[in-house]
Amino acid sequence: MKIKKISAFIIIAAYALLSGCGRINYPGLPDNPEAFEMGTFTDNEHDDAMFGSIVFNGRTYISYGTVRSALKQEYLSECVGYIIQDENSYSPADPDNKAVRIYTLAGDTENNFLLEHYNGFMSTPADFMRAVDTKGKDIEIPEYIESLGYGFWETGK
Repeated sequence: MKIKKISAFIIIAAYALLSGCGRINYPGLPDNPEAFEMGTFTDNEHDDAMFGSIVFNGRTYISYGTVRSALKQEYLSECVGYIIQDENSYSPADPDNKAVRIYTLAGDTENNFLLEHYNGFMSTPADFMRAVDTKGKDIEIPEYIESLGYGFWETGK
C-alpha cells in the first residue's frame, strides 16, 4: 500500500513538472471583480451552433481558440473578473466559487480577445474568447492563439 502511495505521488509530481504547472503567476482578482454570467450565443449560419458567451464592456465574447504552444507571463495583462458557477459549470453550484477567471491580454488594446482560465490545481488555460463584433474584420490574432476552427469564425473572417 505504501509503495502505491509513493508511486502515485511520483506520477503526479512528474505530470506537474512536465505540464508546466506553476510556470505562470496568474494575476489575482481585482478588489471589485466583475461577476460574469454565462450566456448563450447562437450561430444561425451554421446549424444553430451554440456557444457559451460572456459580455465584457458591452461586447459579447465566445470561444475562438486555444494556446498554440505555451502561454507566457508576458501575454497576460490583468484579471477582470470571474464566471459565476452553476450546476453546469466546472464545479458544483457554488456562488462563492471564483475559480474560472477572465483575463485581458497584453498588447490587445482593443480587448478583441480574453482568456478564460480555470484557476485550479494543475490547470492549463481553458479557452481564448473573441469578441463577436470582430467577425469579418481584419484584426491581429496573437501568434500564441490557435483557432479551433469553429464555422462562425471561419466564414467571413
